[in-house]
Amino acid sequence: MTWYSVRMRAAEGGPHEQGGAHISGGERIVGEEEIEVMVQRLLRRAMTHEKGRPDFINLTVERVPDEGIGSLTALPIRTRPVADLTEGRAVAVELLEACGIDSRIAQYAVDLIAGGPAPDGGAMRGAIVLDADTGERLETDPARGVRISKIDWAPDALAAWREQVAANGLANERIAEAVALATKVTSTPGTVAELCWSDDPGYVAGYVASQRLGYVRIPYLKPLGSPLGGRVYLVRGVRDAAAYERELQVPALVQAIPPQPYLNEEGELSKR
Repeated sequence: MTWYSVRMRAAEGGPHEQGGAHISGGERIVGEEEIEVMVQRLLRRAMTHEKGRPDFINLTVERVPDEGIGSLTALPIRTRPVADLTEGRAVAVELLEACGIDSRIAQYAVDLIAGGPAPDGGAMRGAIVLDADTGERLETDPARGVRISKIDWAPDALAAWREQVAANGLANERIAEAVALATKVTSTPGTVAELCWSDDPGYVAGYVASQRLGYVRIPYLKPLGSPLGGRVYLVRGVRDAAAYERELQVPALVQAIPPQPYLNEEGELSKR
């Protein structure tokens, strides 16, 4: 089968490279017969986003050679219930510590997103790359960060995953995209863990992900209405952020799911 990467990014006030404010983005890897439908879907996402109406939209369609696509197994997913964002951020620090990250650096990662890590005090277009041992920021462009791309679910794997997590209320497009991204990030050499919450004002959940813990969803990580969000990739042994980003952009499909995609709150295999 011939695969194509379909990518969209949208901004207000001009292109991102000229200071435009990021509105929306998205990417899928699809077969040739799905390109037109996917372009329309991503265009609709850009034009109807809660952050505003963009005046710049870039759509890219690029053939991905089948022999160059890696195969991944989805991270198992679980939810850590929390009462509010204070507890949610404390849980995020706890989970990062469980990945072998010092509590001070784990707290710094949380504070970076919460405070607006871009030079203008807002959200970044991409991710922060943070040394898990020293706390040093490694990305060379603090506004852009590093970008992950060319990742999606294989259709059969996505259908199987949705069926198995539907009873837990997790089988929606947003979480499916996040699990695919987190699976690729945490499988990239050098990654210890990822911390993420959305910059969409109406979405307050986020997650910590690692190969050790899987994808741990935290229902509250920011105040409702806040435009601040982002990603921190905590890494070990990475000195060249550009080379690390190239690894993040190697094409891959999530083609398998674990035997039990959903874990219970204690992290054990769920019987549900």
